Amino acid sequence: MAGQIIFGTNALREALIAGQQINRVYIAKESRAHGVKGILDQIHEQRIPCDTVPQAKLNTLTGTQEHQGIAATISPIQYHDLNTFLENCAEHTNLLILDQVHNPKNIGMLIRAALGAGVNGIVLPERGGALIDDDIIRASAGTALRMPIITCKNLAQSLRTLRDQNFWIYALDANGKQSIFNMDWPQRCALILGNETKGIRPGILKQCDDTLSIPLHNDLESLNVAIAGSIALFQLSQRKPQA
Repeated sequence: MAGQIIFGTNALREALIAGQQINRVYIAKESRAHGVKGILDQIHEQRIPCDTVPQAKLNTLTGTQEHQGIAATISPIQYHDLNTFLENCAEHTNLLILDQVHNPKNIGMLIRAALGAGVNGIVLPERGGALIDDDIIRASAGTALRMPIITCKNLAQSLRTLRDQNFWIYALDANGKQSIFNMDWPQRCALILGNETKGIRPGILKQCDDTLSIPLHNDLESLNVAIAGSIALFQLSQRKPQA
């Protein structure tokens, strides 16, 4: 069985919206999940092969019982090259950069928030972090299939490339010098989030144009990276001039 497994109505719906190549769909005989019929109508319309299987087989295929009675095999995620992405990006462009963020739930939540905030792409280093897998797709409710994912071998070099293309590089850090709520965002922004426990690597931090923070009350030191990142991304979306 070739391809990557996705499951659940949200993931299938997002795959269809994204125009992802779906190789085969598996539907449990007992499936009564909300929204399945509409998905199946699109699958039949696009003539995607579909098999009706016992619930037990779907459990084995997905490795879980939380599949909502539907799963599919898709072609592997197609990653984008940074230089190619930059050749086609607009004057008003926002990027999210994850520096060694590991937890699939955090990455999935950030992808979903980024899509909702109008972020144009997410940069993931090939080493030291996590690339897109089934857990991240599930945590993002399938939106990882719609977000352009840009991979890079050397993040420090990629930051220099972004700066050459008129991007301002900002680090979101608990000890950041400037509040995100006081920012006058430029037209091209790249926001960096760091590892869940260690934060942004010192060498990467040195390359940033500024460090930003979220003011907290009641002696709270920091927020979960996915929560903090989501707040910052929607603030960027509100303040940044729109094309």
